[in-house]
Amino acid sequence: MHDDLLALVRGCYGAVRIRDLGLNRTQRRHLAALVEAGDLTAHEHGVISIPGTDRALVLARIHGGLLTCQAAMSHYGLPVAQGREQVHLVVPDRGRFAALGREVLHADRNQSQPSPTSFPVQSLPKALARFLRCHARDDSPLIALDAALHDERVTAEQVRALLRGPGSVRALARLDRASARSRSPLETLARIDLEDAGLSLEDGVDVEGVGEVDLVVEGRIVVELDGYTYHCDEYQFTLDRWRDRRLVACGYLPLRFTRKEVYAHQVVPDVLKALDR
Repeated sequence: MHDDLLALVRGCYGAVRIRDLGLNRTQRRHLAALVEAGDLTAHEHGVISIPGTDRALVLARIHGGLLTCQAAMSHYGLPVAQGREQVHLVVPDRGRFAALGREVLHADRNQSQPSPTSFPVQSLPKALARFLRCHARDDSPLIALDAALHDERVTAEQVRALLRGPGSVRALARLDRASARSRSPLETLARIDLEDAGLSLEDGVDVEGVGEVDLVVEGRIVVELDGYTYHCDEYQFTLDRWRDRRLVACGYLPLRFTRKEVYAHQVVPDVLKALDR
């Protein structure tokens, strides 16, 4: 009996409302024994989980909602900006339960309660549209959107069609800044900073004899973003230097920036200094 009950909970991705299991009295007694023994963890509003289940999933079960915004991006394996935010959930009715201080609830009258055997997350287009609408910072939603567009997991048109209601004007402006040519969060962050500084640029440019470069600013400066993982081996290090020499021969000025420098917003000051020279 115990093993069967644990299998039921695992079949709900590790967290479920007890009432959704349809248990009889005997099964409920066994369930209580599993909680007392520490094989299951009890949560608010009659939710139980396998110990160690992700807290975002547990919160989704508590509220009968779906993960959205950054929590959904994490589920889909899309990058976001540094830092962790509260879990965002789309719920059928804001008045069902009060927030517990660990989550942000988005009420949607068209949202039905998800099946206990399905993973509680919005579809990627809907989660991206919500992320663009509600998040205060430009960088995190655009990082995720650029990655999804680059991998052809969504189209801009799919997301645009979902941008209705509060925050949509801001979201549409963000969508217009997205680029399917961006190959990494560093490229997205550098592009945002350069655009905000009023500089013209192209991303993912093919330079004859060199190959694709990250960004070309004002038609003259090539900005390359060097993430440590990709650029740390000797072969790539040597290739990067060869590419720099070829770029100079083609009339460009190459500037390379590390991940830390991009996050420290060092790209724009150094590019402006280079343009002044």
